Amino acid sequence: MTGLILKLSFNTVGEANLEGGICGSFFFISSNLVVTAQHVLNSNTFKPNVGFSKCQVWLIAQPNIIIEIKLKDIIEHSEIDTTLIQLSKSFPIKVRNSSLNNVDSGHECYNEGFTGGQMPNLKVSWDPNGLIISSCSDNKIIANGHGQIKQKYIMTVNATDIKMTNVIGYATSYGGVVGMSGGPLVCKQTDEILGLMSMGLPADNPIKDSLFAVSIQEINNRIKNGSS
Repeated sequence: MTGLILKLSFNTVGEANLEGGICGSFFFISSNLVVTAQHVLNSNTFKPNVGFSKCQVWLIAQPNIIIEIKLKDIIEHSEIDTTLIQLSKSFPIKVRNSSLNNVDSGHECYNEGFTGGQMPNLKVSWDPNGLIISSCSDNKIIANGHGQIKQKYIMTVNATDIKMTNVIGYATSYGGVVGMSGGPLVCKQTDEILGLMSMGLPADNPIKDSLFAVSIQEINNRIKNGSS
């Protein structure tokens, strides 16, 4: 299952002045473990926007999974642009298997994600501790893509928000938008996860001509080594 990451900043409980929106996408890798891109969700995400004193961050997956998360819940792996979120309970959802096979150019694929910076349709209320989200509609801000694996890469990146060296990954034959980062790259034939959507080019444009994903094998290696 794929969902969106939402951050909202405010100053006082009950106020109408909220600032924020979708940071990026995420997906379940098991019933109680979530993965996203590290440049999407990291320690800085939990700092309020400029001009605000408080913020909250949620994982939201349709139709009714709304999970507020804290800084203590995340494990960052900046070396593969990945953040793991260990959930306090399991959810009865469908979890895709991870691909164990190498993928060649021309392999049919698709990815799931959301448009960054947008505000989903929320039903909210306040309690003394902050904002409570009871429902979320995101149908109008889904940003999925499909095409082929253009090339398998050994990626080395030295950007402002992403720094990786010799990481196995894939380039897609199609582009996308900001916000798709953190979602899954999926094999069309088997519906297995091939990778985690990481970056797009051109870097300074919200519309991306090409997309790159970190291989799911890189992520599973960290999990197997006890990083979660």
